[in-house]
Amino acid sequence: MAAFWLSCLVSSAQYGDFGVAEQPEDSTSVDGLIDYGELLDFSGGYAVGDTVFNFTVYNFNGESVELYEELQGEKPVVLVNGSVSCHRFRNTFGLNEVGQEYTGAITFFQDYSDEFNWIFIYGIEAHPTDGNCPSNCPTTTSTDTTVTQALDYGYRRWAVQTWLASSDHDFPFTMYADNPNNAVYNQFFARPFGLLGINCNGVVEHRGDWLTSFFMDSGNREAMINWKDNYGVCSIDWEGGDDPDDPDDDGDPVIYVDNHALNGASSESSVQTLEILGTELGVYPNPVRDVLHISGLMDVTSGKFFNLQGCLIESFRVNNPSTAIDVSDWPRGAYVLILERDGAASLQRHVVLQ
Repeated sequence: MAAFWLSCLVSSAQYGDFGVAEQPEDSTSVDGLIDYGELLDFSGGYAVGDTVFNFTVYNFNGESVELYEELQGEKPVVLVNGSVSCHRFRNTFGLNEVGQEYTGAITFFQDYSDEFNWIFIYGIEAHPTDGNCPSNCPTTTSTDTTVTQALDYGYRRWAVQTWLASSDHDFPFTMYADNPNNAVYNQFFARPFGLLGINCNGVVEHRGDWLTSFFMDSGNREAMINWKDNYGVCSIDWEGGDDPDDPDDDGDPVIYVDNHALNGASSESSVQTLEILGTELGVYPNPVRDVLHISGLMDVTSGKFFNLQGCLIESFRVNNPSTAIDVSDWPRGAYVLILERDGAASLQRHVVLQ
């Protein structure tokens, strides 16, 4: 079996769904941190021109927000992420903060709180006191918090509530907890306090690596206001959801992916509805730790694994009805397996490495 590693695509259109149909149980384990790059490297996450995946996340009370549904509204959607231990995030909403970078950001929030659809996502802690920090953030314990990196969804959900209930901060928005697989943080942000302005067709229009620095720039503020004033309403043509006819579907969500998009097609390319896996094809165990077995490959010619950043991780030819893939040294997380067939639609499967 031939296998190779390729660098991540610079930009890719990715219509699909991270798929969490209902709020996870509090006991659900949160995935470990992946490698986000070198210290202070915030180049990860969606870039301007990328087309984003859909997601569904939940607030403390279990109320959900679905991104693609929000994008069809009349207000432009702006995603912002933060955490309890991110100093810039906390200080932006601090009642007694007077620093220019903080007041500039909070002033924009206050002046335009009703003119954008602000969606705040709480995910990875930037500077937890247990030292379990993302690779691209400086490790520090110089914080007034006692928060650690979440090990289960309940901890993360309660961290959202603790933030909202803080008497030292004025946070006028709803905050949603990232799902246990950290998919929103890993795919959309990969940085501690970022901003993404997304058009109604799912294409990123604005990106801020640091939200405070972003709003200190008058050009960025003017561009956001102009975008709002000229915003149009449209819809996304996509297929997503669980497969009700697949008996192998044990309740885990299915990710739908446009294969052309993952290979770097423009965001304007048409979206194909991929065929859902039938019972004759097996991908197991899933979740997997060491070796992934794939059976029922009679009409499959080749396969590819992509991570959720759209990077091609491994490619292989298929010469037998079954094969095994050693994934023991891959970063833990979610992947998309796409299987090519002669004269037929590609097959795809969501694979989780634990």
